[in-house]
Amino acid sequence: MRDNTFSGNGSGIFKLIWMLPVVCMVWTGSARALSLHGLVLDGKNPVAEARVRVHGRSDFTLTDENGRFYLESSVRVLGSITITAGKEGWITGGVKISRHTSYTTITMSRVPDEDDPDYDFMTPHKSLEDLRTTPERIDFSRSRSHTKFKENCNICHFEPTCFLCHRDIYDQWTTSQHAQAVTDPWVQNIYKGTDADGNENVGPGYRLDFPDDPGGCADCHAPSAAIRAPGKTDLNVVYNRGQTYPTIKGYKSLEQKEIERLSGSVDAEGVHCDFCHKIKSVDVNDYAGVNGAITLNRTRIIDDEGGAEGRLPKIFAYGPFDDVVDFSPVSMEAITSPMVASYNPLYAKSEYCSACHQHTNEYGIAIIDTYNEWKESAYASAGIECQACHMVPDTQLGLGIIINGDADKFWTPIEERDLSTVKRHDFPGGRADLVQNAATLLVETTAHKESLTVKIEVTNVNSGHHLPTGITIRNMLLLVTPIQVDGDTLAYIGEMKVPEYGGAGRIEDGNYAGYPGKGFALVYGDDQGHTGVMDWQATRIVEDTRIKSKTSDTSVYTFAMPVNPETISIHTRLIYRRAFKPLADIKKWEMDDLTVASDITAIKPHFRK
Repeated sequence: MRDNTFSGNGSGIFKLIWMLPVVCMVWTGSARALSLHGLVLDGKNPVAEARVRVHGRSDFTLTDENGRFYLESSVRVLGSITITAGKEGWITGGVKISRHTSYTTITMSRVPDEDDPDYDFMTPHKSLEDLRTTPERIDFSRSRSHTKFKENCNICHFEPTCFLCHRDIYDQWTTSQHAQAVTDPWVQNIYKGTDADGNENVGPGYRLDFPDDPGGCADCHAPSAAIRAPGKTDLNVVYNRGQTYPTIKGYKSLEQKEIERLSGSVDAEGVHCDFCHKIKSVDVNDYAGVNGAITLNRTRIIDDEGGAEGRLPKIFAYGPFDDVVDFSPVSMEAITSPMVASYNPLYAKSEYCSACHQHTNEYGIAIIDTYNEWKESAYASAGIECQACHMVPDTQLGLGIIINGDADKFWTPIEERDLSTVKRHDFPGGRADLVQNAATLLVETTAHKESLTVKIEVTNVNSGHHLPTGITIRNMLLLVTPIQVDGDTLAYIGEMKVPEYGGAGRIEDGNYAGYPGKGFALVYGDDQGHTGVMDWQATRIVEDTRIKSKTSDTSVYTFAMPVNPETISIHTRLIYRRAFKPLADIKKWEMDDLTVASDITAIKPHFRK
């Protein structure tokens, strides 16, 4: 790989001086808008309804039934420019043209429709051969670096990992719940029946109830493992393999790489890049993940010629872009990308998310209903998909560039993408920045000589699903506290109170059960009369007080009015919790109360004598 950076020595200065005339020549040359006719073929036959565009641009045109197209673009053509053609079910094709080109032909090919069950999923992490541990390979590697090889990346890189070319997106993913779907301590505690200190038989726990049944948790939490045994994959085994044979992030030997492959170390990475981008289709139904909702296409792209030339092995990926080509849109040399891509509009739709955010348990109880909640909301009617909130545009990636890391010096496209199309991959859910302001509070007070009535309307204004949503333990608490000038609180004489899942004990420890307020949650029960049970135990719904999207909940609270009151401040706070407080206490989980909305309304009652 050529190093395009400039050093501080004389040779670097010479490079800069040498390049300046070239730069001036390019940018002072005449430029014109694009006007192009062309034809898209599969090598022989025309391809209809292919999306043709300038690489990275938002505007595109469709080919007609004869594969013909006419493309106009405001892009200023200075030198060469890349034109691409993409279509669902096809591998994206492209061609470089000059500013003098008026007609071109683009060749595409169909995606092989043969899912390979023996496919080895690729690690998302940095994966480099440590030549220091295998000196005998140094001469071999050096021989591959001779100029007869067009590219040299795979002298050191074992495989075209996500880290190699998508560094920023990789960094975002590593912070996500998807990356921690197996290793998250809460997940392990719930599955095994342990607490945060590792103590066993601390319920609830799936394997405590079903010691001989691994269950279907891995169908979504460890899908690249569960695809081999849907509904029957032990999540604990996946976790232990990842701990015993962890993926080495960086330099390693060939032997280590083979150990990781045989051990399925990548499965412990949870919902990882290579799995997600192998999803061909999703059936919206009541099944979870790979156990009936997801169809994969783990196709292998064989490139014997490229391998002989020293190129990285090819990797196939679906995605939302229809212009990802396997050659550099910038370099005038024969630089290729290891990624062979196919446009799949599913990746920008909520149906994609439904695979793991919509399913029922064996008793027919919807244990995650988020997709249906969205489907019934105004967001769905307006065409606002899940990705609009949970994969927000990444304004930190300059000019919409999604290729960086080791590849940025030779691959970054000149034709930058619209920033709105470049999505973050940290997939935020119930965390502070997304929860904050998801709801609003409207507080109305009525002062009587003997009582104060507080009416509170909570409105779900910024969430495209119920608030809260997800698994049963998610909850919100509304806390109402009228405070006098001297700091005393008014005595509560109303009936509406925070339920048991708010926690029993000292208020200072975050226990609000019995406090003036209300709880918002989906509470399950079983056939033995228990309430607050886990999703796999649920046979009935005890209550569902969650707030639907764009709807409101109204509750009333009554307090005793003090004699000769002065100013009274009504403090109202709506908090979000990732788990019921009693469960968090049993499991010894540390849990922050996230403020969704708050309000302070001050009144000064005046009564006639």
